[in-house]
Amino acid sequence: MTLGERVALARKQAGLSQEQLGDKLGVSRQAVSKWESDQTNPDVAYVAQMCRLLGVSSDWLLLGEESAQFAAPERCPGCQAIVSGLDQFCPNCGRSLRGNQPKGYTVLLKARSNWSSLPAEDLIRLSKSGIFHAPPLDRELNYREAQELAASAPVVLGTELTREQTYLAWDALSYPSCFLFFQDSEETDPHVLADYSGIDPKDLILSKPKEPMSFGMTALAVIVGIIGAVILLSFL
Repeated sequence: MTLGERVALARKQAGLSQEQLGDKLGVSRQAVSKWESDQTNPDVAYVAQMCRLLGVSSDWLLLGEESAQFAAPERCPGCQAIVSGLDQFCPNCGRSLRGNQPKGYTVLLKARSNWSSLPAEDLIRLSKSGIFHAPPLDRELNYREAQELAASAPVVLGTELTREQTYLAWDALSYPSCFLFFQDSEETDPHVLADYSGIDPKDLILSKPKEPMSFGMTALAVIVGIIGAVILLSFL
């Protein structure tokens, strides 16, 4: 069975037409038809998308390994979304799929009644920051979308953030009491995470590493030190 035949089989088993599959992938029906007739081969990015959409493994779709045809599709250990063996990060939650990676920090929007308008501007600023690379903040939100996101709290806004990204996110907030920051854990349920105590904002700020002195400031400090030493020696 060729790659094109496996694409066609997986598509039919998923109950999709060539046009429907093309729409989901952002390509034309003709492109899908050429793949299935082996006139052209899909790019690796499209193969990864098809594995997720059609619930098949990349081993089977690319290599035709029969043992992989009926195996359960790979899933993200965090959000359980279907992923491909070609994915480095989960396209749904952004979690690393490459083994034991150093853990970072999680940002959670807490649930409170009657304040969906308060953190909306914060959410807009966070969505513009470029810090987050997975939904819901992987694109710039408008005010209505930000209010709807706030109303759906508690919701995890991002995981595996570096310390620097965590500081930048914290600095962008006008209503930090609406958010929680804490180290990543195996728990992914936002309702459970909302009960975590999180990182004390004061500790978060105090633990921020100091920026190194610029070359100009370093040179100035050296000059001042030399002058001070000369003055001190003149009195000896």
